[in-house]
Amino acid sequence: MDKSSQQFVWNGIDLDALRQIMDKPADQAIEAIFKSKSMEHLRSILVDLAQNDSVISKELPKPMLDFVNSELNIHFTPEEISLFNQTHEIWKEKGTKFILILMFRALPYTYMAEKPANVLRMTKLLKTQPERRIFETAQFVFDVMDENWWEPEKRGILTALKVRIMHAAMRQVILDNTYGEEWNEAWGKPISQEDLVATNQVFSLEFFKGMALLGDPLTPQEQEAWFYTWKTIGRIMGVQENLQSKDVEEAWSLQHAVYDHLFRDKTVSGVILTKALVETLNHFHLPLKLILLLMKRMLADDQFPDCFERMLGPSYRDAYPELFINPQTENEKVSNDILLREDLHTNLKEYHQIIKVQKGKYQKKKPDSGLGNRIIGVGMQLLSRFFNRKNLVDVHHGKLREALLNKGSDNTGKEIGEEIILDAMSALSGIMIGILSLHFREGKQTGFRIPKTLRANWSQTGKRKKLWIWNIKIR
Repeated sequence: MDKSSQQFVWNGIDLDALRQIMDKPADQAIEAIFKSKSMEHLRSILVDLAQNDSVISKELPKPMLDFVNSELNIHFTPEEISLFNQTHEIWKEKGTKFILILMFRALPYTYMAEKPANVLRMTKLLKTQPERRIFETAQFVFDVMDENWWEPEKRGILTALKVRIMHAAMRQVILDNTYGEEWNEAWGKPISQEDLVATNQVFSLEFFKGMALLGDPLTPQEQEAWFYTWKTIGRIMGVQENLQSKDVEEAWSLQHAVYDHLFRDKTVSGVILTKALVETLNHFHLPLKLILLLMKRMLADDQFPDCFERMLGPSYRDAYPELFINPQTENEKVSNDILLREDLHTNLKEYHQIIKVQKGKYQKKKPDSGLGNRIIGVGMQLLSRFFNRKNLVDVHHGKLREALLNKGSDNTGKEIGEEIILDAMSALSGIMIGILSLHFREGKQTGFRIPKTLRANWSQTGKRKKLWIWNIKIR
C-alpha cells in the first residue's frame, strides 16, 4: 500500500483529519486583533509581548483579554501541584542536560516532520533569526520549569500563553499569504493539533530518550510526574482534550503514530532548519565536527535509524564522509563505533581547550572603583573560590577537564570508555547552560533568564571541599 492510500489513525482519531484542526479559542482571540481598526498599534503590542516580559496589555481587544485572563486563573489540585513539584526537583537535579538533548536530539529529530517544518521555513525564523528562535525555545522551557511556575504571578503560564498567542498570529499571517508564499493545503493547517500535541510531547518523551542516551535514565515514577506536568502545559497551550494521553505509555503510542505519519515525507525544509541549527550552535564555540559527532550519537534511533543521514547528509556528507559510513556487518559496526568514540573524545578535548581560552568572556567585569574596592574584590574572588561559587561555565569546564583528563583517558592504545564520553557530554551541556545564562539577546530587555536559585544549584560540583583558614574548618 503506498502512502497516498494509507490511513493513519490513533485511538480512533484520523491524523490526516487532525491536521485540519487548529486552536479555535486562540485563533478567535487573535482574529480580534487583526480585525481591529487600530491593528498596527495592536500588532506592535504583540511584538513587544514576544520580545519582553511585560504582562498582557489592557489595550488588547476584549476577546483577547478574556482569553488570557481565563487561562491565567486555572485551578490546580494538590495532587497536580505535587507532580509539578516533583518535576521541578528533577529539573533542579538533571536540567543541565536538557539543553544538549534539545539541541542535539529533539530539534533535529523532529525537523523530519516536513509539513510543520514548512511553517518555520516560510516565516524565516530559523533562516534569518536562528539564534533568536533557538534561545526563545530554551527560555520557554526555563520559564515553565521554574519553581511554582503555575501561579498567575509567575512567568510560566504567561510564557506558555504568549507562545500560544504567537502560534495563532503565525497561522493568521501564513493563511493570509503575508510571507509571499501560498500555504499548501496538502500540508493541512499550519500549527495544527497534530503539530501541537507532538511538539508538546517532545519535551517529555524525547527528554526521556535523551537522558537514557546520556546514561542517566529517569525512573518510571519520575517520567510520569514530568509527563503530567508537560501535558498540563500542553493543555494551556491549546492541545485538545482527546489528545492528552493518560500516561507515558499511551503518549509514546501517539508520538510514534505521529512520527510514522509525518516523518515519511521527503525532507527539504527540515534539512534547511537543521543546517540553521548547526550554524547557531557556533554561539557556544562548538567546532562543526564536534556538533556533527554529538548529533550522530544523540540521533540514534530504532524507528528512524536514517535520521542523521537524512537531516545532516545533504549539508555535510561531502565534507565529513567518515561520519556517514553505513557499516553492514556487526564487526564493521563495532569497529566504526570505536572510531567514532575516539573521534568524539578527541574533539571534546579540543573543545576543552577552546573554552579554556573563551571562558574569560563569561566573567562578570566590574568597573574600576579605586584601589580599596579592587583589593576587596580580589578578596571576594578568593573566598568565592574557597566556597566553590564559580560561574556555570567555570564549574562545568572543570567537570569536562575531569572527565577527559583525570580518568586515564590519555593512555595510548586503550579504547575510550563510554563513561568518559557520557561524563564529558554532560559537562559540555553544563557549559552551554552557563553561556546561555550570561546571554543577552538584542531587543529583549531582560536577556536570557536562569533563576538565581537554579543557577546556584547547577553550580554545585557534588563534592564538598575541606579548607583550613586560620584553623577554621570549612565544609
